[in-house]
Amino acid sequence: MGINSTPSCDEYCFTQIPEIVALLKRISKVAFVLHNHGWAEANAGNLSIRIGSIVKPCLKQAGMDEADGEIYLVSRSGSRFRDLAEDPANGLMLIQVSVNEVYYPSNAIPTSEWNCHRMIHERDLSASFPCILHTHPTEVIALSHTALYRDEIALNEHLAQLLPEMPLYLPNGIVASSYAKPGSNELAELSCQKFGDKQALIWEGHGLICRGKSIDEALDYVEIVNKAAKLHFILSR
Repeated sequence: MGINSTPSCDEYCFTQIPEIVALLKRISKVAFVLHNHGWAEANAGNLSIRIGSIVKPCLKQAGMDEADGEIYLVSRSGSRFRDLAEDPANGLMLIQVSVNEVYYPSNAIPTSEWNCHRMIHERDLSASFPCILHTHPTEVIALSHTALYRDEIALNEHLAQLLPEMPLYLPNGIVASSYAKPGSNELAELSCQKFGDKQALIWEGHGLICRGKSIDEALDYVEIVNKAAKLHFILSR
């Protein structure tokens, strides 16, 4: 069975499920922070959150068809974080993933990075990191163009020395990928190969993708990694 669309699933979830309403408020806050830092220029950046465990019981209780597969809250294509800060529901959509994908609302188009998000989620078999956040932190992107970036061990050691919080928040370190075209299958495959048990991955020349138990935790990692990268450039002057 699919999700009953009367009333529309997205409208019901965004307005009638308290946990999702609260989540939208947190997304609004995160989007505001990212925009103010300049880490989500134009329509850059995207997010996805696994919400099936929250949504499915509520749909059943409301007498709506129970969804097969997993359900994700995902950025829409072209959405801007500065707009998400004011009206998160308008820039987000639900995607039901089973044999096929079903979109709510049906005319919404997911972010071009959705394929990458989905692959990372599906390889997280224990659902340890339900939230994925991709942004364009300025100093992180700059760092990916340096010689230091080519040596992942040295990169981790250097950043941990600059910012002691790095190993505290990210004890498994961070990973650094080579360049692949944004939105491509190559980038998705590369990301899954690199992530392993890590929670922060730098995309060369592109940005940072972090995952966590909550959207706030994912933002924590973005802030921490970029603070370390910023210290690198301040001290290199």
